[in-house]
Amino acid sequence: MSQMMRSAARSVLASRGRFVLTGTAIMLSVAFLVATLVLSDSMRGRAASDIAEALAGTDAVVQGVVLGEPGGGPGDPERSVRRSLDPDITKRVATVDGVDGAASQWVGFAKLVVDGSSVGTGTASDVGRNWIADPALNPFRLTSGRPPTKVGEVVIDRSLAGDAGLAPGAVVQVLTTTGIHDATITGVATFASADAAPLQRTVLLPDGAVSAWLDTAAAPTEVLVDVAEGVDRVEVLGRLAALTGAEVVDGPDHIRTMQDAATSPLQFLTVFLLAFAVIAVLIGVTIIFNTFALTVARRRRESGLLRAIGAQRRQLLGGVVIEAALVGTIATLAGLVCGVAGVDVLRWLVGLAGITLLTGPSIVSTTSIAVAATVGIGATILSAWIPARRAAATPPIEALRESAAEPRAVSPARTASGLVLAAAAIAGGAVAVVRSSATWVLFVGAIVPALVLCGPAIVTAAARGSAQVARRAAGVCGSIAAGNLAASPRRSASTALALMLGTAMVTIFAIFASSLTSAVGTDVRKGLQADLVVTSATADFPTIDPALAGRIEALPDVDAVAALSIAEGIVAGKAEAIGGIDPTALPTMFDLDPIAGDLADLSEGGVAVVGDDPTLLGGTLAIEFERSTLEAPIVAVVARSTGGFEAPLYFVDRATLDASVGRLLDALLFVDLADGMVADAEKDVRALVRATPGSFFETRAEHVAKSGSEIAAFRNFIDGMLLLASFIALLGVANTTALAINERSGEFGLLRAVGATRRELRRIVRLEVALLSFVAASIGIAMAVGFGWALIDVTGGAEIPSVVVPWSRLAVTLVVAVTAGVVAAAWPAFRVSRVPVLELAGRDR
Repeated sequence: MSQMMRSAARSVLASRGRFVLTGTAIMLSVAFLVATLVLSDSMRGRAASDIAEALAGTDAVVQGVVLGEPGGGPGDPERSVRRSLDPDITKRVATVDGVDGAASQWVGFAKLVVDGSSVGTGTASDVGRNWIADPALNPFRLTSGRPPTKVGEVVIDRSLAGDAGLAPGAVVQVLTTTGIHDATITGVATFASADAAPLQRTVLLPDGAVSAWLDTAAAPTEVLVDVAEGVDRVEVLGRLAALTGAEVVDGPDHIRTMQDAATSPLQFLTVFLLAFAVIAVLIGVTIIFNTFALTVARRRRESGLLRAIGAQRRQLLGGVVIEAALVGTIATLAGLVCGVAGVDVLRWLVGLAGITLLTGPSIVSTTSIAVAATVGIGATILSAWIPARRAAATPPIEALRESAAEPRAVSPARTASGLVLAAAAIAGGAVAVVRSSATWVLFVGAIVPALVLCGPAIVTAAARGSAQVARRAAGVCGSIAAGNLAASPRRSASTALALMLGTAMVTIFAIFASSLTSAVGTDVRKGLQADLVVTSATADFPTIDPALAGRIEALPDVDAVAALSIAEGIVAGKAEAIGGIDPTALPTMFDLDPIAGDLADLSEGGVAVVGDDPTLLGGTLAIEFERSTLEAPIVAVVARSTGGFEAPLYFVDRATLDASVGRLLDALLFVDLADGMVADAEKDVRALVRATPGSFFETRAEHVAKSGSEIAAFRNFIDGMLLLASFIALLGVANTTALAINERSGEFGLLRAVGATRRELRRIVRLEVALLSFVAASIGIAMAVGFGWALIDVTGGAEIPSVVVPWSRLAVTLVVAVTAGVVAAAWPAFRVSRVPVLELAGRDR
């Protein structure tokens, strides 16, 4: 074994040039994988530890009863809508035997404003809470200053203080559901030892400001309970459970619930990142396979000679596997180091998508390292074992013959098997679309092994089909380039597979992004009639001061203003977005396309439903809110909503919604201007909006253009991840091209000997790679269009009602893929063109 190790090490060192790009591909794949795992562990671990530390003194929590099924918030399946507690609940809890302390906790919306601009961006929520005097129950710890004691004083978390450069004594403003309030910062606090609560920006108020600022009911959102020492907590929980109109949660259970709630919004991100990591690894596997397949082919006669003098098959196989293990181990170790060091880079890339991540030191677990190391080394060994096993099984006499590295003929059985799988994939996609069954979409995945099996036949057919075109376009160089593809169909197909996977992923996400953008913006493009629109600071939370609508309407050149407010309620056991509108003003500025009933009847306490079923008219709809239940007749059915991710599916009169849930911030304002006064009115409205934090000004054209732009930043992040995967694929193109050139050095020497110039030699190599890249990218795009179409058509639902294929973007993708392939082959082509003719002709093929 030691002799085999030394022999493998010498072989790797002697051929270190050919393994550099292979090792780089493995390193990048492992680095991406371990960075994803570490980032995921860091987010979950930091949130779990912060919440456990902050709530360590809370033995139980009394909350309102859950309305409907667990899950809530428009589009957020992890949140729950709860009924409000009784106003005297805290006093009743405090009198329960065994309770040492009980503290009311009010929670609402509060956004910090400094010098007229709101503080904080990204996906973190802006939260207002009351400051709890009992240090055992207060999850926040003062780091400077003092607690707020009267209306107009606030404490902010350290994250907000750092973002805005604030300290105790600073004068700020706070935007809440009741308007903008002047405030003085009296202190800065941490959430336990963290700068902020997970995915939140918190403003802490005195109890006296809760009613006026947060517009909450007299009853708290929840009651935090401290059980006396020496008392059986289970018995106390039993006594608390006897309280009517409330639900009691054990402290440890509450901590776990809060930990899950803090990390669940980012689970989709982890899935996305892991998907890209898997793709990167798969691309790396194809590169490793190609490298060792060509390496083993070059040693064909050497292997035959070793077998002839007594070497056993397992020794030959073991030698190649040890080489692969050495390369894989070195590259994996480098990838682990780069991955751990690159977590902050990945965090920064995710931040480009507008996604707020938990901060803090990275948590590097042994499990993450073990998984990444196993994948890196294991994938390398497995990819090298397949060609090594094939070479070891070759009889010595055949290996010693001067035969080609691989047969030119394509196996009919292999091609037939691939065609069967392709037919199954196409049939599965068709059935999935016809039956709207997600199960049948799984059959579409058979297209990948189908392409692997049919790859040599496809490359051969493409090479023969393009021979005439290549000859007309590039003369003899084009004919030679097309012939080279057909001469090594397996190698060409396996090289194309890496680029094919990268192109397919780019295409699938491009189709998904275009379809989602179109779906989000369709209602706006068709329905918007207002001249101007005022939008909230974020797409997820209403942030417009309700007083702004009145100030705009008072302008002399403004005809009318219609506000849209949104609240969450339970309809048929499911949390939905409920819109509050002026049924007279809004239809003149946004066409909801009524198909039954009259929106004017909303003012009589009715409700309008978004849908396409006119028979709903005349029914009764029950909507459960935190404070009350609204039972209203369905007086209208409309075909469209107001657009965006949080577009309401139900509309009621604004006054009805305010009476049911309390005062709300506005999500959108639609503004109609007087005829002929657009320019002056726009200037006046823009000035008012600029002076109102939490609101943004848009013309009709700007609002239509930005419809669906919420996913633009995330699409940029996806493109960045795909760029990395494509870069790894291009490394494979460059590596395989270099190895193939080395394998065919005698052929190139002969071409030079019969008169081919260095320029023509470079041109042949570039044309060969260009043809291969075109075939690979075309197949990848075609495959992804079919798979993406079926997947989105079946699983898109109401959120993505139609599939939009961005043909222009796909055309650019095709051009970029071919160009990048040619660029990747430029250096190997240049190197071979500089080798002297006699040296090329004398190399062992």
